[in-house]
Amino acid sequence: MDTPDRISPKTKITRNVIALGVVSLFTDAATEMIYPLVPIFVSLLGSTAVILGVIEGVAETTASMLKLASGILSDKIGKRKLLVVIGYGTSTLIRPFTGAVSAAWQIVIVRMIDRIGKGIRTAPRDALIASSIDDRIRGKAYGFHRAMDHAGAVIGPFLALSALIILVLVFNMHETLSILRWTFFLAIVPGLCAFFALIFFVQEKVDPVAPTKKYRFSLKGFDNNFIIYLGVVLLFTLGNSSDAFLLFRIQDALHNNESLYSIVYATPIIGDMVRRFGDLHAQKKLIDIMLLPLVWAFFHIIKVIFSTHLGALSDKIGRKIVINIGWGIYAVVYLAFAFLDKLPDVFQLIGTFVLFAIYALYYAFSEGAEKAFVADVVKPEMRGSAFGLFNFAIGLAALPASIVFGLLYKVYGAMVAFGTGAAIACISMLLFIIFVKEQSPKLDG
Repeated sequence: MDTPDRISPKTKITRNVIALGVVSLFTDAATEMIYPLVPIFVSLLGSTAVILGVIEGVAETTASMLKLASGILSDKIGKRKLLVVIGYGTSTLIRPFTGAVSAAWQIVIVRMIDRIGKGIRTAPRDALIASSIDDRIRGKAYGFHRAMDHAGAVIGPFLALSALIILVLVFNMHETLSILRWTFFLAIVPGLCAFFALIFFVQEKVDPVAPTKKYRFSLKGFDNNFIIYLGVVLLFTLGNSSDAFLLFRIQDALHNNESLYSIVYATPIIGDMVRRFGDLHAQKKLIDIMLLPLVWAFFHIIKVIFSTHLGALSDKIGRKIVINIGWGIYAVVYLAFAFLDKLPDVFQLIGTFVLFAIYALYYAFSEGAEKAFVADVVKPEMRGSAFGLFNFAIGLAALPASIVFGLLYKVYGAMVAFGTGAAIACISMLLFIIFVKEQSPKLDG
């Protein structure tokens, strides 16, 4: 059934998809004001990489459980937007409370509630995108949505850096924990922008189902090819630990990098600000705090540039090729991160930005194509459940992936931890090539 929102030219992104992209942009801006600073915050609270693994693993696994439930529910009640609103609202309200915790374990509670919001909204939102776009540009639509999400992740770290500079220079704050706490509190502002954009500009879209057909969730409704695909994705995710560990790795490798400190001290305004900030140890910690959002923003700039185009590439040359290119990039980058601290100082700094640029291409190749693959191989009326299962598979592996990675990092070091992730990615690629079949998207009309 045609709607005014389904624009006839085949290459057009619809208003609903654009609106959902804007919502994701503001939401990620709020999230990324906090996320790249969490490793330092955890460290200042006296905890280690193992706690970081627990925080990220519990958060993602909690989200995955609700992604499945909300996806099924959205198919059953035939409403997507209501669940999306509840999910974004929950995250918006709880996220700034990260700044109020007094111990690292309390971050688990805040992150868990934040991820509950994400879990409620993700599958219905992905199904809403599928129902709002022409099937022939599905990869492009998901790529565009991810690009908007990543654009928010570029804005967020710069908002965080701006907040840090203002708090130090204007409000004369010199206590590191207080600066981080106030930065986290300010994340409420872009979060509210996302929520109101969702309320006023996103419209409900659900594919019509025959009125005589009552929806019941069952795995029997999905073919073996989709189930095998979920299994391969689950395996890949077991080697795909939280990106917070990459930030932890940078802090670990660059904390005593003299080239970095020389550049910062020579930078006008910033150098003067750092020199006024306590003793040498406090100054180095402030430099760490400023570096991580900068690297994180650069990382997402690359995602923004390539996500839409590489998502659209999967519409032309096939999902499997594009996904496997992405997974291959992931394996190579993880191996390279294992050796980051072996480089001379100046090359460590250059290598950090180069590796994050290449790592961003993994996301650009894989994220849109992976979701488009799901929409290709399931019935329209089961897309909410399918995306719920897809996200559930990813989240199910997130807890052991992050905890095991944290333990490997602590006990055996970065080389073993990152090398294990690379090996699992290579095995997943091989299984994907051999056992999963690709299906062309059904054309409208």
